Amino acid sequence: MKTLIIYCHPKTAGHNPLILEEITATLDKKGEEYKVLDLYHMKYDPVLHEEELEKQVISNENKQIQKLIHDTEKLIFIYPIWWGTVPALLKGFIDKIFTAGFAFKYVNGRPMGLLKGKKAAVFITSGSPKIFQVFLGHRYYKGMTRDILGFCGITSRVFHIDNAMKVDEKQKEKIRKEVKKGLLWLN
Repeated sequence: MKTLIIYCHPKTAGHNPLILEEITATLDKKGEEYKVLDLYHMKYDPVLHEEELEKQVISNENKQIQKLIHDTEKLIFIYPIWWGTVPALLKGFIDKIFTAGFAFKYVNGRPMGLLKGKKAAVFITSGSPKIFQVFLGHRYYKGMTRDILGFCGITSRVFHIDNAMKVDEKQKEKIRKEVKKGLLWLN
């Protein structure tokens, strides 16, 4: 599989579903192979249970997801910014999937990313304008791109659809442009 899409939004209408629709339509048109993991539709359990943490027990579902990530070249994340970060469901997914021994390891006390050679396009939506990111030091971006994906060795870039309060033609055009830029960057 060439591309794995990790989608995290409960709504079936709005900005995030339009981003997903635009991406899948473009990939279909190009004849590119992809798979979508819709975390809400899957009813993914984001709770990191004691045995998962203490004994590093990984469920069969999570092992299958890790295999999908291992076997893919490109990742696409689609999610809204809530309370200045990723939705709790996505954070739980990251905690349970990007585990030591799979996504990273420590060598002589230093972390080493194990997912090198992979690229990720991160599509985020926010109600606020992009200019707020300048004042916040791009913290919406850094948490995912540097602190998570970068730590695991994945090269990533954020594509931000801002002012996402209502879907109108201007917003649809913004989505089309960001998706085009993101998919071009991935290739």
